[in-house]
Amino acid sequence: MLRKLLSRSPTTVRILGGPFKGAKMFLNPANSKRKIFGLYEHVLNNWITKTIVGKNFVFDVGGNTGYDTYGFAHLLLKQKTPAPLVIAFEPESFPELQTPKIWKEYTDCRIEIVKKYVGKSSDGMVISLDDAYETYIYDKNSKGIIKIDIEGAEVEALAGAEELLNNPAHEWLIEIHGKELIPDVARFFVEHKRPFLIKELEPLPIIGRESRPVHTTWLVTI
Repeated sequence: MLRKLLSRSPTTVRILGGPFKGAKMFLNPANSKRKIFGLYEHVLNNWITKTIVGKNFVFDVGGNTGYDTYGFAHLLLKQKTPAPLVIAFEPESFPELQTPKIWKEYTDCRIEIVKKYVGKSSDGMVISLDDAYETYIYDKNSKGIIKIDIEGAEVEALAGAEELLNNPAHEWLIEIHGKELIPDVARFFVEHKRPFLIKELEPLPIIGRESRPVHTTWLVTI
């Protein structure tokens, strides 16, 4: 295990702690240690554990290397969700996101990787969240989590999610990049009368704070 944790190339790992504990992923351990030990963005751990209960699908907007994609798939399978579904929106071709999709651990979860950006409207390489919902969610009684982590384009994504924001069956987890964007992102939820919290990244004992080039907060619905 120690040799695997020192690897600088993507390799098969199991998540050892946090809400995604037990999930099998394909990650670069050298820069994923907090993820492997369940400490990455730890201020979200309790929210994820509680909010996933009873949900049928997850939109992972900004799938990146698949940590949330396969973490949420693992949770949906663990709670024996009927017809579980995870849609990852990621225009880049990360092997870490693509590789686990065919593993037997995930054969009972429908996982779609949409190689598009998410924005205000659908056009070529861009899809709106409302259009994505109409396209990929067959059962409109489904309840979901919409997670957004797209490094400053949060407002554009929310501008294309009018119908989803109006539906209280769905919960939201949005990473906000920069203090200046907090009011703009929060405005969507105020206007749609959706209660929410803003969570700050807190340092952990001994290992301290995650290094971030931009001030990062999270908006979560409650």
